[in-house]
Amino acid sequence: MDHGDGIQIPGGSNFKDVTTLFEQAREDMQPGALLFDEGFTLHDAMAAFEIGEPRFDSGLALLDGSRPPFKPLAPLLPEEVCWIIDRTFACEMEWHTGYTLSQTIFTCLYVHALTDLDPDVVSHESLRDADKTRPIELITIILRASIFGLLKCCDLSWRELNKGNVHDAEDWQSDKCDVYMSEAHPVSYILSILDEACNWIRSSPKARSLWRNALFKRLVLRKVIVELLAAQLSKEYFRFRPLLDTARNLLQQIRVSSPPLPRASSPAIHAFNPQFPRVLVSMIPLHIIQLPEQDRTWDKLAGLLDSLEQLSILIEIPDLSTWNVLSILQVWQPRPHQRLPYVRSTFQSAIYENGAVLNKYTQKHVVDCFFMEGLQITYDSFVTSFRKRWRSPDSMPLSHIERSITELVVGHIKSHWFNPTRRRRYCTKSLFDWHELYALLTDVQKHLAPVSTADIVTRLRLVVLLYRYENIREVILSGFQLSLYSANERPFAYWYLAQVLEQHLTCLDEVIRGLPTSVSRFEFQFQAKFLTALQAISMALFCVTLKLLGSSWQRMRLNFMRRYKWAFVHEYEDIDLPPLGHPNFLKFTSDCAASWQDNDVSPAGQIELAEQLLAESHTTPGKMAGPWSQNRVEFIAKMMQICRDLRTLPKSMADLRTWDIRQLQWHPEWHPWLPFINNGVP
Repeated sequence: MDHGDGIQIPGGSNFKDVTTLFEQAREDMQPGALLFDEGFTLHDAMAAFEIGEPRFDSGLALLDGSRPPFKPLAPLLPEEVCWIIDRTFACEMEWHTGYTLSQTIFTCLYVHALTDLDPDVVSHESLRDADKTRPIELITIILRASIFGLLKCCDLSWRELNKGNVHDAEDWQSDKCDVYMSEAHPVSYILSILDEACNWIRSSPKARSLWRNALFKRLVLRKVIVELLAAQLSKEYFRFRPLLDTARNLLQQIRVSSPPLPRASSPAIHAFNPQFPRVLVSMIPLHIIQLPEQDRTWDKLAGLLDSLEQLSILIEIPDLSTWNVLSILQVWQPRPHQRLPYVRSTFQSAIYENGAVLNKYTQKHVVDCFFMEGLQITYDSFVTSFRKRWRSPDSMPLSHIERSITELVVGHIKSHWFNPTRRRRYCTKSLFDWHELYALLTDVQKHLAPVSTADIVTRLRLVVLLYRYENIREVILSGFQLSLYSANERPFAYWYLAQVLEQHLTCLDEVIRGLPTSVSRFEFQFQAKFLTALQAISMALFCVTLKLLGSSWQRMRLNFMRRYKWAFVHEYEDIDLPPLGHPNFLKFTSDCAASWQDNDVSPAGQIELAEQLLAESHTTPGKMAGPWSQNRVEFIAKMMQICRDLRTLPKSMADLRTWDIRQLQWHPEWHPWLPFINNGVP
């Protein structure tokens, strides 16, 4: 209403004061009570607030009223159906990336209209004047089957993701918004619908079209993926290989024949409404996302298939050391689209679930591998020797040792498939557990009769130390990978890494001396050479980054206590044995002063040494990598490339004083821990 002064009051001015009405209504309510309208919950109220998450925040946005109403039975051309099916794959892969179902799958309006697409309920009037180039069966049979298959794939993925291996709202989004996702339909029913659609394409005269084969391939691909995800959920890994071969072959053919973008007047263009999820029951406000180009979608799907193939091969390998090697390689050199939350969950499920290790072994298999792969003795022989040598009136702690090894080793391997921050947090927490086990073995050794030969408990303590040093190394390296370190913190990180690697290498040398010629010995020798190269690089970068130190020692010590607080938890005070491998800030300060005065220190020389060691490792990449030896070779080759790039580091500490430190650039996308030289920096 216009009041003549140019001011219009939204809604007019015919308001009534309802204060008294609310005052009367509150008389029967207790303090702190809430009153909700029907269908309005606390989640709805909270959804009114912005939450600071860019994937979700939308603010107030209304549905676009300019869009024409969606007609699920509007006739479509075969190529338009192909395009819709392809974009549903895009929706699916974006959900796997971490967006919500509302922002992805549920933007497809056919998902919400499956009842209308049922061929048994479609009226004959819809068929009477049908265009021969647009048979209604393309919607009621082909597209309907594809949507059912899509929802079943999401249902099967959801069940795997919901096991708790990955974190809801952090790695993936579980909110279904009360939308039916074929949960009640068995896989066999979905496959029968897809088979029926495939048969219609093969046999119906209405299916004559240049896009006939394209539709058929997309339906078969969806069917294969349903079977693949169902096989993964039931852990029928033996079914993976033929299904994967078929899926890859189909995907390759599909990528060659992409359907054109539908015309603006086509009903297909309105099959997806990014704003439609706002009418669904949702816990959080959502912003509209842009689906990726179709080639990127197929790349993600190919990465998913590659990961499942990797799992199908790895599940047949009983050696836990190979699992550990491959898992660390995946962290150090992540391949595109091979660390999706679904993939990380499936690997964790395969490692350990419901008391089964690698889907077929008891938990004792973990201890057997620990002793055989680390000490080249069987666990049973260790138990026999232990019982003969026990000289204490107390009960033997064998069950405690076995349980600790099992939990720690399983947790260690599974942690490689956590998201980066969760993995770092797990590694820091596990350090105390490894120290506790080391202290227990140290105490146990006092109650054993001495032997003239090498003490197996001493060797066991060394293997436990190897795991502890490995975890400290990963904590340090993950700080670079997550870009946690400020410029002032990098010198300490590289220095500490070099210190830990020195202790790790000393421990490795002792373990190697006690091993006969075996696969384990070759693996440990490879690790020793690789870690020596990494230590040389770390020392070179420590010396060079000394120029980055700009804060006072007091300020740096406060940063040190904050960054490495995991080393100072009070639990360590309950154990008399001091922990090995802990950071030492005072030693760091003295080494900083000594390094500036040491004219024999050559950063470029350390890089040259590292490159030589990596070249030797490149030709003998260890034995525990199994079928993934080439992956390890590629990672070492990338390290050698880094070394060649760093050859221009100062040759002495005197040269460092005039060297431009700004040339060093750190980008995890280039390398997770190491910098590169950018000569173009002003």
